Amino acid sequence: MRTDVALAAGRLRVHYEGEPVLAAGTLTRFDVAVETDFAWPPRTRLGLARRWPSDWGTPQAYDPDAIDFVSVEAGRGAPVRWWSARRHAWHPFDHVLFVELPEGLPRGERCTLRFGRAQDGSPGFTVQAFIEEASPLSVRLRLPPDDAWIDLARPTVQIVGAAPHRLVLTAPSRVVAGERFDLHVRIEDAWGNPAVFALPVRLAAPLAGDVVLPPCGWTRVPVALHAAGVHRLQAHVEGARAFSATSNPIEVVAGTVPTRLHWGDLHAQSVIGCGARSIDAYYDHARDFAATDFASHQANCFLVSAPEWSQTESSTARQREDGRFVTLLGVEWSGASSVGGDHNLYFPANQAELHRCSHEFVADKSDAATDLPHITDVHAHYRGSDTLVAVHVGGRTTDLRWHEPALDRLLEVHSTHATSDWFLHDALRRGYRMGVVAGSDSVDGRPGASHPGHMGVRNVRGGLTAVELPALTRAALWDALKSRRCYATTGERILLSLAAGDARMGDEIRVARVPAFEVAIEGTAPIETIDFYRDERCIATVDAMAAGYVPSRRVRIAWSGASAPGNWQRARMDWDGALRIDGAAIVAAHPWAFDTPDEALREVAAQRVAWRSVTAGDWDGVVLELDPPERAELTFVTAPMTLRATIGDLGARARAFEADDPMRRVELRRLPATMPALGWKGRFEDPAPPSGAHAYWVRVRQADGAFAWSTPIFVTLDA
Repeated sequence: MRTDVALAAGRLRVHYEGEPVLAAGTLTRFDVAVETDFAWPPRTRLGLARRWPSDWGTPQAYDPDAIDFVSVEAGRGAPVRWWSARRHAWHPFDHVLFVELPEGLPRGERCTLRFGRAQDGSPGFTVQAFIEEASPLSVRLRLPPDDAWIDLARPTVQIVGAAPHRLVLTAPSRVVAGERFDLHVRIEDAWGNPAVFALPVRLAAPLAGDVVLPPCGWTRVPVALHAAGVHRLQAHVEGARAFSATSNPIEVVAGTVPTRLHWGDLHAQSVIGCGARSIDAYYDHARDFAATDFASHQANCFLVSAPEWSQTESSTARQREDGRFVTLLGVEWSGASSVGGDHNLYFPANQAELHRCSHEFVADKSDAATDLPHITDVHAHYRGSDTLVAVHVGGRTTDLRWHEPALDRLLEVHSTHATSDWFLHDALRRGYRMGVVAGSDSVDGRPGASHPGHMGVRNVRGGLTAVELPALTRAALWDALKSRRCYATTGERILLSLAAGDARMGDEIRVARVPAFEVAIEGTAPIETIDFYRDERCIATVDAMAAGYVPSRRVRIAWSGASAPGNWQRARMDWDGALRIDGAAIVAAHPWAFDTPDEALREVAAQRVAWRSVTAGDWDGVVLELDPPERAELTFVTAPMTLRATIGDLGARARAFEADDPMRRVELRRLPATMPALGWKGRFEDPAPPSGAHAYWVRVRQADGAFAWSTPIFVTLDA
């Protein structure tokens, strides 16, 4: 690709040489060269910038035999220096490789950057981990004495899915017996992208038949289930043991159902904002690949131009199809935490006036007088209107000191930033009454199924919000969210019910005696623990793994922590480390709850396992099979925590090692010979309920590290 640019100093050409289509997460090689028909003055600079969500490799120059090596050539041996940096002023083109020519360059000569060149010995340069129709590289120039940067060219490449890695089955959570519904079948690469798969997928009983996936990597198969109860459908690929899948739990009801459970992602953004992919591709991904029922687009307000807001309105209206896929018009008010922090705004109609926190990255300032610079201005403007607000831990974490109960109806407890129980606890400590939701807050254009990739700007997989609806319409979704009839998961379609008599999640009741709370769960993996909370205090726990415990030879070593409460950058905690076993042999080792291929076991030997791991309030770990486990001595070594323990001392319950400032936890658990059931039903009571207003809710933890959080039932106990 060649781009010709006319400047006041003369003509300039940008050459880009590389493959036009690349597989996500693989290695590639490409060159970028700039030449002019005029002499470059001393201290001329080039800048090669990637957009904010990009997780292309970080250029390095110290090891030519390693990945991401970059070499720079300037003319016939002209001096040159280069470095990588983040440049906020260019947002959303934040990731920049700068090149400076201290003595300039003679007329007609080139400055060439070679990424991952084989002649240097490099295996290649890392491709971003998410699909994108046109991944851009901004090539910029600064010619002294002028300090202004010129955007010369934006060569693009298409990023497609890599090799098939995982089969996924998704079904509606509640159906009527005998009613036909769509079973969604998709194939993912290791990064969560659509992959091309040629082999037929065989459906297991009670279904039958083979499914051939089209090149898009997904399809819908009409099926029916006739027996009432909870079902989980299965499929596999003959001769390919790695490709087998079990669907989410499906509640089959005889007769009619007044409500159905629907799933969606209310928080992410596309190239409108600081994300990737077009807004139409964004909605297509949520509906067609992630198989969600509803979505909203939430661009940072200070990045959205007037034409982009019009495009957001039109795309959100066009993509809406009641009964199939519901969209909500929205924007993320993105003031700094000191003036309130990020708030997701949702509007009930197809159009709404855009009021930004600022025009920081909007070129047209003509409507700057309409800005709402403080969250109190947002509350004052929308007070009394039919507007919904969700508070969340994002780039600029919401400051909960400011709260408008009629507007602030939702709180996001999990996103690709972090798992943020602390945020929910803070709101409950303040007595706030909000519905609990989860989403992706992704910037990779993959709502409903977002992964952290190379962890360039995110840490964990995205979550989902479950909502009870009488019909899949925008009006019903709006009413349910406003009434807080929702709950959150880390992305798994876990069935969760919390009731107290006739009261359900989100309800407010006044009683003379606190009722018993009925809980029913159907998981996507064995249920490990159920925690019952009054406000921010856990008052009862059921450990399903400890019931009827018979030990196995398998031991799980798990760790969790966050460097600080807040966004992906603040929360991230590095757990790169190793463990050693004395007195026993490691027969096998398996990674547990890792979010991305970049988190992995680096070494497995008879006495030692090493790994790379990052947590942000979530859990990672390793499961060891030991022989014999009773004599095993464990030494665990990481930067956040180092410890030593005897495996033979472990009983039915997990042993935890905890520390604060920052919060981190290591948990040792000898797993049972038989894992607990996928479902659980039970009752909780508050043994000593204090008078006044309180929130009762549950948190579910699965044996695979997944979580679900109910919205509370808000109870006022009369003295």
